[in-house]
Amino acid sequence: MLNALKKLFANEQEHIEPISYQKAVTALLLEVMIADDEIHPDEERKAKDAIRSVGDLGEDIDQLFDEVKDEIRDATDAYQFTKVINATASIEQKLELLKCLWRVAFADGDLDAYEDHRIRKISELLFMPHSEFIQTKLAVQKELGI
Repeated sequence: MLNALKKLFANEQEHIEPISYQKAVTALLLEVMIADDEIHPDEERKAKDAIRSVGDLGEDIDQLFDEVKDEIRDATDAYQFTKVINATASIEQKLELLKCLWRVAFADGDLDAYEDHRIRKISELLFMPHSEFIQTKLAVQKELGI
């Protein structure tokens, strides 16, 4: 019986597709976009710009965006995505990601409290100090003239 359970879990693990870095970044950007229950076209544009900046994507950005948008509804938390980023990203890349998250949050001209909270949680999951959370927010505000 123990062997049967081991086989069951082994088969489940084989079917789980690993999350790519691009998919993880896209998911976090979407997390911020949907935090206030409203997806503004400017937020979507900023998110797609950020996805393009991540690197050369073998797949279409719109397709990736739509695919992740469907998957994120089933996600229980952001840990599965931040885990991928923590495994591969440098501190500089994490800082740039935080800035991208802030750009998306500010894109519609209104920083919602839920967006701010979501970025704070993502920042914590990325093991970024609170000072970096604040500094990236201030840097983007300055960049945008807010």
